[in-house]
Amino acid sequence: MDAEIRADFPVTRELVYLDTAYDGPCPVPVIEAGKAFLERRARGVAGRVDDWMLVAHEVKDLVGKLINAKLGEIAITTNTTEGTNIVATSLGLGPGDSVVWDDLDFPSNAAVWFNLERARGVKNRIVRSAQGRVDLSDFERLVDSSTRLVTVSHVSHTNGYVHDLKSLADLAHARGAYLHVDGIQAVGAIGVDVREAGIDFLTAGAYKWLLGPMGVAFLYVREELIPKLQPACAGWRGVKAWADDLPVRPPELHADARKFEVASVHFQGLYELKAALEYIHRIRMDRIEPQVLRLSSKLWSGLHNLGFELKTPSEPSSGIVTCILRDVEETAQALRDANIVATFRAGNQLRVSPHFFNTADEVDSLLEVLATVGARS
Repeated sequence: MDAEIRADFPVTRELVYLDTAYDGPCPVPVIEAGKAFLERRARGVAGRVDDWMLVAHEVKDLVGKLINAKLGEIAITTNTTEGTNIVATSLGLGPGDSVVWDDLDFPSNAAVWFNLERARGVKNRIVRSAQGRVDLSDFERLVDSSTRLVTVSHVSHTNGYVHDLKSLADLAHARGAYLHVDGIQAVGAIGVDVREAGIDFLTAGAYKWLLGPMGVAFLYVREELIPKLQPACAGWRGVKAWADDLPVRPPELHADARKFEVASVHFQGLYELKAALEYIHRIRMDRIEPQVLRLSSKLWSGLHNLGFELKTPSEPSSGIVTCILRDVEETAQALRDANIVATFRAGNQLRVSPHFFNTADEVDSLLEVLATVGARS
């Protein structure tokens, strides 16, 4: 990426930051948007709720353009898992229904589905991965007429494996089920098109590849399904019109995805997310994704050539590459000494996740350090 983009990321002045899958560093426009909101709030001129909800409207429009969804199909949530819980509790699942997911999914999602099993008697069917991947045939064996939902992480947080969403959607729909997607490790790094992929529900937080704030996320619900879902929780943001004779008559809820929103959110974060989305749109996904894949492919090849055992399947198609380490403590110290940031996971694994602001030289810097500590024999 060019020097102008690099200058927008203060982190690049101090660190070789290869850890966006953990936390995406905010670019300057996002920082400035947050500061401006706080300064206005400190002076008592930050606006009223109507002003903040207008920004939420603009955020939804920007999200919709990013994932090819309609504005009315987007709800603002606080995190990825909140969106998943909304889907889980709004579908009316119960005894006799099954949910199919795989062991590359994020643990928080597993907690949602196991809770549904405890609370409502829903059966969990778990697809087991092999060599870091899951084949469609593995899902086909478990998805049947009892299945109401197939749910996956688009990109696995463990090793960067990318699910074939279109094939999963076709499988789910052919058997009367829906497809739910955790998109937090995909949106902002690789292209996501909910229409083309046939996704029914998608939820994603803003603080990783979208380079936005913590405490803000979004939920996509396919337009045709919104009337069929009954939210388990309610609050003022989901209300279209208040009944004059409240509490005798209940308030009317919005007919679009706003019906899934509850109450106040991180409004400062909405200003920051708007700036982050505008930044992503300005750089453009047709530039971002190729850069992410160039760097992850270079990383995968470099680790392979150094003899590291890789958890990531060959030919990376996301921004995440994971390898097995010989000596975690030695590697951690070597990376600290070189001011390189990545994530250590599962005892002896290193997960590296470059974004578009990173460079090939930074990947080389990491590979040079790892060459000194050596691969596991």
